[in-house]
Amino acid sequence: MHNVFLKYYTDIIGLSPKYVAWVYIIYNIWNAINDPVLGVWIDRMRHRAQRGKYVYIMRVTVPFMIVASFLMMLSNPAWDQWLIFLLYTGLLFIYDTAATAYSIAYQSFMLIAAPTKEERIDVGVIQNYLSQAMSFLITLIPTLLLVGDGKQEVIIPIFSAVIVAEAIFFTWALRGLREDAQMYESLDKQHIDTKEVYKEAWQIIKSRPFLTFIIFTIVTGPVFFYFTPFLYYMDSVVQSTGIEATVIDVSTHVIALLFLPVMGSIVKKNGTKKSVYLGTIFVVLGYGGIFLADGIWTAAASYVLIVFTVNYLRTAISPVGALLIDENERTTGVRKTGLFNGLFSLFTVAFSSLQTVIFINVIGAYGYDGLAAEQSESAMLGIRVATGLIPLAAFLLGLIPLALYPFDKKKEDDISAFSNNARRGGVEM
Repeated sequence: MHNVFLKYYTDIIGLSPKYVAWVYIIYNIWNAINDPVLGVWIDRMRHRAQRGKYVYIMRVTVPFMIVASFLMMLSNPAWDQWLIFLLYTGLLFIYDTAATAYSIAYQSFMLIAAPTKEERIDVGVIQNYLSQAMSFLITLIPTLLLVGDGKQEVIIPIFSAVIVAEAIFFTWALRGLREDAQMYESLDKQHIDTKEVYKEAWQIIKSRPFLTFIIFTIVTGPVFFYFTPFLYYMDSVVQSTGIEATVIDVSTHVIALLFLPVMGSIVKKNGTKKSVYLGTIFVVLGYGGIFLADGIWTAAASYVLIVFTVNYLRTAISPVGALLIDENERTTGVRKTGLFNGLFSLFTVAFSSLQTVIFINVIGAYGYDGLAAEQSESAMLGIRVATGLIPLAAFLLGLIPLALYPFDKKKEDDISAFSNNARRGGVEM
């Protein structure tokens, strides 16, 4: 969603990059405040027979996300910059608060519904398929309409149709999702005293597994921030049409999706750490290639490698958060899913918007003008740097904290066995 609105507000609405940067600075600050608070609040909620817990939270937050998304489209280019800035910031505040609560509830539900590492990898693969299908609808807007001469009066009805499709999808998915009270039996007996929350949070933050994983995630953030740079790259560097950009984007993601089951098998066999190391060659070829690409086809080939890499790395690290939660429960006797997910959000979701700030400031420093018919050579170089070199350097730097991450394949298997025993008494599903 951020990918769409970033391009929409700079190129269609005409909001200055400096205002966009401030929007995401405020967004970062708000995330730092609300993510841990929401996590602890969700942890302390009890499962109720009539409405459940995690699924109930997901059902309540979705309407706020849908409505805020729609209202963000309605900014008028004729308005003053400060008014557009305030509207964008306020609606993003509503959207993000709801999205954070939804994300924490979803992750918490998934961890008790799928307690083993292997199941979580399988769920991650299926989730990737579904998210890519929804992303396909969302990304049709920027690739078809925001690359080239997009018009707001065309974008709004198409975007509205996509939002309606999303609303139908969420309604269908959440309506059929059920919570079994037995899932919460072991959790409802565990409690964290309010006075102990900050102490527990500090113990988690300074632990080696959490710290090394979070540093790796933050440092490698630019690697996963690839679609927005792709839009700017195709529009201003390659100067492709919307149809060309759409064909490249869709075909690239289809290729990556074909390999998702293979990616899952590799991660199950090798564990997270070794699997990430194996992905280094694709990172170098993909991001290095797109920096040096001299035409649409070399750019497309590099983009294939980038999308493959992003999906592969997401699959590789998908079990880590759950492993940290399970290991902490094993050593302390109390499961702190909401607190962990709040801290994950604090250090990942909050810092992830820094990728937007970095990207916007880099291309702005090189002279990018969203309303210009054609970008200068300097601006195009800035887009190449922000799209290729920065993610490549970030990944290589991220290998340092990864080397210090203490969980190898054997440790992951031990934690997975504990989780399965705690949730099911060791019964394999």
